[in-house]
Amino acid sequence: MFTWNFQYISKARLSNTLKQLNLSAEQGDTLIRIHTAIHSSDEAVDLARFVKELVPNAVIFGTSCSAVVNKGGYALNRCVISVSTMAEATVRSEMIPIMDEYSGTPLPVDMLCGQIKKEFIRDDTRLLLTFFTSRFQDANQFVDRCNDFFPSVPMTGGMASIPESGQTSKTRSGFVFNENGWSEESILIAALSGEKLESFSSFATGALALGGESEITDAFKSCILSIDGKDAVDVCQLGIDRMLFDHPEILYLFPYVYGDGENIPLHFHYSREKSLEQIFPKGDPANSKEYSIREDLDTKEKKEYLFAGYNVRPGKFLRRAFIYDGKIISDSRALFQRVENFVKAETIFGYTSFARASSYLNCAKWELAPYENSNMCGCVTAGEIIYENGRNSFGSGAFVVSVMGEKPYTQEYNPYAFSHTEVLTQDNRALLNVLMEIEAGLSGRPDSVEADKLLYFVRECERIILYSEGDEIPNEAALSIDIKIKGYDRVCIINVLERSEMERVFSAHLVDLTYKNYIRKSLDFAANHKYRMYLLDGWMIAIAVPSFRTTLSSFVHDMETLQKDLFTYTEELITIVPIFCVLDGCQADNYLTLYNSSRMEMKNKNIQFYVYEASEENMPDEESIRERYHMVSVINYAINNDKVIPYFQGIHDNKEGRIHHYESLMRIEDENGKLYYPGSFLDVARSFGVLYDAISKIMISKVFNRCRSISDISVSINISYRDIKNKEVLELIFDGLSSVEHPEKFVFEILESEDIDDYNELIGFVDRVHELGGKVAIDDFGSGFSNLQHLLSIHADFLKIDGSIVRKCCSNQESEYLLALISSWKNMSSNKIRIIAEFVENEQIQEKIISYDVDYSQGYLFSKPSPELNV
Repeated sequence: MFTWNFQYISKARLSNTLKQLNLSAEQGDTLIRIHTAIHSSDEAVDLARFVKELVPNAVIFGTSCSAVVNKGGYALNRCVISVSTMAEATVRSEMIPIMDEYSGTPLPVDMLCGQIKKEFIRDDTRLLLTFFTSRFQDANQFVDRCNDFFPSVPMTGGMASIPESGQTSKTRSGFVFNENGWSEESILIAALSGEKLESFSSFATGALALGGESEITDAFKSCILSIDGKDAVDVCQLGIDRMLFDHPEILYLFPYVYGDGENIPLHFHYSREKSLEQIFPKGDPANSKEYSIREDLDTKEKKEYLFAGYNVRPGKFLRRAFIYDGKIISDSRALFQRVENFVKAETIFGYTSFARASSYLNCAKWELAPYENSNMCGCVTAGEIIYENGRNSFGSGAFVVSVMGEKPYTQEYNPYAFSHTEVLTQDNRALLNVLMEIEAGLSGRPDSVEADKLLYFVRECERIILYSEGDEIPNEAALSIDIKIKGYDRVCIINVLERSEMERVFSAHLVDLTYKNYIRKSLDFAANHKYRMYLLDGWMIAIAVPSFRTTLSSFVHDMETLQKDLFTYTEELITIVPIFCVLDGCQADNYLTLYNSSRMEMKNKNIQFYVYEASEENMPDEESIRERYHMVSVINYAINNDKVIPYFQGIHDNKEGRIHHYESLMRIEDENGKLYYPGSFLDVARSFGVLYDAISKIMISKVFNRCRSISDISVSINISYRDIKNKEVLELIFDGLSSVEHPEKFVFEILESEDIDDYNELIGFVDRVHELGGKVAIDDFGSGFSNLQHLLSIHADFLKIDGSIVRKCCSNQESEYLLALISSWKNMSSNKIRIIAEFVENEQIQEKIISYDVDYSQGYLFSKPSPELNV
């Protein structure tokens, strides 16, 4: 079995790709999956027919979706095609209607299961790929009954969704399709069978059931009418749902799960001021049965109702659950280990819930990252089929992975992605504030059993957020609360920086023993001195105390004592050198900023102990603060109003006497039309992180779109090391290079002066850009510490001499020496590197530049930045 995944760009490129694969009937059965977030239903069928003409023997299996999963990556507004050829296994597929074509009523679930068993299930059927749409209201019952009709046959897939960018089809419920047509009222089945074929499926949710059990006591189709005999809306909206009604992205963190299930989330939604007859039209034959047996209901009453995504039955028990970062991490790691241990991993399916890609939960890209080098293909769904402990279940809110193969095969995985968990924990403080507000509202309700049950649930959620997983040590969120409420304004942040080096050289067992000793010693020391310790992130901890309890000098002395104690040599453990940063007078919203500023100072001075006093004289003046926040407002305005503007400055070829290529330069504009240069806003954007990420992605996208079809000129794009560490930016760059006509015309300028802590990551980025046809420049060369050994291994195409050197090359002898040294780099380098001089502003500098055989010059002497690209 072989599997290839590729993004759909055009029919011409698709035709070339499929012809290169040289697929034929003699090779065995072929399954071609198409998951599209860009095609309408008719366009999708047209694409399926085009593929079928190119590969007549293929089984085409297509679904709409809100986003695609391709090679472990997550992308909106894409279409992905996966081709799997079987050695001996067989593939059979069919679109099965769920409605009676004459009466328009739903076909009985048992009839559907029986038909599938008869037509598809064999003794050697190993996996049943199954998709349907939200029109299939009996989805939950269907998946459950499949266990009885064909037990132990794993199913994978789920409920097709529609693109996030808007409706692109004739249906509001998504659709399934093949070369014969599309449908929103069918189940699309593909049965994979074979004696040598093996499969494995598992899932991760991050959900922990904490609340007590409640019973669904009445329902009408997918509408839950009562829970424990009380109005379902009143029960569910007590506390959490009511407060978060306008924030569904946060509500995703508090789903329900079935009391007898595997903690599979069930996301409910509400409908306001509508009657059951408006939601389920009486004239629709699909609803006639329910109306005939529920004459007791007032179906005309307009009120608020609670809905599941499919029909529910009274008698089911529910529990409120909490999805949180620690559980997401542990679930995802356990899932990955199970997948990694599966021997016949020739093809990987990946299906993740729309809720996991929501703006708050936002874990989809993180949990997909370990599979980024594999052939995982799939999509974002509106509901997932889960196979666990020999049974199939249906839910909404899971990440499902299914693996299959006919012979042993090992995929290329990236387990190191699990070490980057900061994206999952960054919103914990805000979430804690929400929970505390809910707790305050519930505390004022006397004699309410439901309120007491929910109060217990809320406090358990708070405890989980405040304490690190498995250690019962307060975490970063707890530190923020203690600073804000209890006055813990004297904080020492302790970190061990050589973690990756230890893990590379020593055994995992020895590293773990050293870590536990480090934590235990620090915890005991803090307790003995009546301080409080917090576990911030792995080896990064904090010890804090209110300033009124002890003097700064005493606290500093204690921290120096602890540092010496932790540094003590023993033969049984690894010797560590922790750095200590004491922050005095810090606040909840600035202690991490103060720490990062202090770290830069410590690095420059090469010291391991530092005291920062956040006193008045060290704080910025009011005018600086106002200017900073004014710039934040300007950046936000530019992001939200399409005012991030690319300018272009020509770069002069000193041999040919013409503009060789252009550098794209960022400008932003405020609401009054005032233009801002990078020097005035980039540092502010970087300090806020998310602002920088936003303007960087906008700038890269605009340059790609502007220059997508250029063929006679090149353009460079500035990126930082932060961009290289950002998965979304990397995806943007790599997708851009894959889709433009001439990737060789795009150059990425990387700041050499930045604090690069992992050159292997940087080298990997450069190599990937080269693989895709792009080029790389090292910007501001000579301004930083210039680790020449690392730079030699980067294989850049261009070196740009820092402007501070070029400007002084005619008046300062040291600058001229540096110019001479850097310009001779191309003679010492094995690859054909070219040199660019920045800030060439007059003829005198240009003559000096030419005398040192510099290839290109950039500056006002030749070209001023302009929004127009003169090609």
